[in-house]
Amino acid sequence: MKKYIFILFVFTSICSFAQTDYTKIVMKTDADFKAADKYALEASNYILSVPIDKNDITQLKAVRFIINWMEGTPDYTFNIVSPSITKLTQENESFLGIFYAGMTKYTLENPTKAEDMKAVQLNGFKSLVAFAEKAEHKVAITPTLKKLLDANKKGELEKGLE
Repeated sequence: MKKYIFILFVFTSICSFAQTDYTKIVMKTDADFKAADKYALEASNYILSVPIDKNDITQLKAVRFIINWMEGTPDYTFNIVSPSITKLTQENESFLGIFYAGMTKYTLENPTKAEDMKAVQLNGFKSLVAFAEKAEHKVAITPTLKKLLDANKKGELEKGLE
């Protein structure tokens, strides 16, 4: 019986995980953006937990929400310029949403380190690599992603980004 209750709990958690309608969250004032921090973290966790699916409207709304939040939040600044992310998104544009989700998650979970742009970007890449390494995400390994995966296995991810 306990097994069935646990399975029901897990199923309910997964189904309710991305129930937020991100299009209904107003982000116009600084206070709105501050209040939206929890939704940005929720959206990031959702994006990082499901396979990439260009037809998944919830996933697309979550990515769009994160982008809007990143552009407007007065509390954090994001540097998204990186030769590695440019190459990755040329090979697969969906990687950008994973990268943004990773940076957002790191920033919100580590606010005292949020001003360290190098650390924020590195953790965006770490999230992308961890995402790609999960077999259930069925990520097509592109040449640039392969280099990052190999660098990560050697413990040299940061060096592989240069």
